[in-house]
Amino acid sequence: MAVHVWPQPLDPCFPLAVLEYTARGDTDPMHWHDHLEIALVTDGHGRFMFGRRALPAAAGDIFFIDNSQPHVARADPGSALRLLLVLFRPELIASPGGRELDAGYLAPFRVDERTGSPRIRGTSALAREVAPVLRQLQHVCARHDPAERHLADATLRLALALVNRHPVAVAAASRPAADRREQIRPVLAYVDRHCRESVTLDDVAEVVHVSPSRVRHVFKDVTGVSFKEYVTQVRVAEAKRLLLSTDMSVAEIARAVSYTNLHQFYKVFYRSCAMSPGEYRRYYTPTGGDVPAEPVREAVTVG
Repeated sequence: MAVHVWPQPLDPCFPLAVLEYTARGDTDPMHWHDHLEIALVTDGHGRFMFGRRALPAAAGDIFFIDNSQPHVARADPGSALRLLLVLFRPELIASPGGRELDAGYLAPFRVDERTGSPRIRGTSALAREVAPVLRQLQHVCARHDPAERHLADATLRLALALVNRHPVAVAAASRPAADRREQIRPVLAYVDRHCRESVTLDDVAEVVHVSPSRVRHVFKDVTGVSFKEYVTQVRVAEAKRLLLSTDMSVAEIARAVSYTNLHQFYKVFYRSCAMSPGEYRRYYTPTGGDVPAEPVREAVTVG
């Protein structure tokens, strides 16, 4: 079975999008993406495929789809499956190394498929409570007003909080996820302290006294990103802090965050921020050239 990467671009400064999509028949390919997805079925009948696992889909059902999880929505013969899709990067809600409270918002996406389901049935009271919040989020995002990003962020968090409040929806994930988060806490701290140095899986495996393969598995399971991607995010966040809080040159900053190849640093920075380091410094430095007194540590900056 072919699996494709779904090329849905998100604004790197505020990686959230709400869109409508209609699945017809069963011709769409299985795909995955690096953002999280909430899918509200607004009309029709069909099924969501998660690898070889199929879950029926009907109007009102809500699906929570983890990043990197191969999936596809398919309509029943003679039907169209209409969806409201909420797409966002995990770090919009829980930045790497951020508050554990924020990481808890993402529990609905971490359900163990052996014991739980990524679906809330549309006939449930919870679905009837969450669906209007998702529609409100659609209305907020449709205005394309940067001034309303706080409202969009709060509305998304409200939808996730409502799901987390329902014990059945998250029981399969909550305790194991909390245990695994505790396991990787020293890893997060180590990367944060040593982001200016060479950091490898072998290094952190020695810190937590487990095998590198185990670190890789648990880290991806808890954070939703690979260890390598997390290290990159932390280094980019440190580079952003240095760009706004020092007068160091871009080349000096690249070396400070362990990039010996300036071209590679530019490539990684642009992929994260959709602008060059110099453009980032000019855009976010207050008028007059003064640098902010407080460092900027977020992996994604909200403009």
